[in-house]
Amino acid sequence: MFKTGAAVLLAAVVAGGMACGRGERQTLQREVSPEIVEGGAVFRYVDADAKKVFLVGDFNNWTPNTDPMKDLNGDGHWSLFYPLRPGTYQYKFVVDGRWIPDPRNPDSKPDGFDSINSVVKIPDVGSG
Repeated sequence: MFKTGAAVLLAAVVAGGMACGRGERQTLQREVSPEIVEGGAVFRYVDADAKKVFLVGDFNNWTPNTDPMKDLNGDGHWSLFYPLRPGTYQYKFVVDGRWIPDPRNPDSKPDGFDSINSVVKIPDVGSG
């Protein structure tokens, strides 16, 4: 009887996981932002309602309309590769005119305006 009960329980867990399916996986999937890649970083922002998203930071003089991010398939996942030399940089996203820190990056510093800037560190791979 125990084996049958365990099999039923296992089947229920598997079926429940399948029923949760895509929506739960999207919730659990946490892309890192920014992702450090060769030659710089890939910045990501998720907002299905956003119309325009720009990357701003000390690397582009905080200019709010210079570096637009792309949502290639209209699913609200915005991204942009930005070439960066080794160093530490502060940045934010400008989302439909609102300046916001990267919600997926816990590294931050006060911005001097009662908010925070996100911080990205690009390592010097040649100094190993």
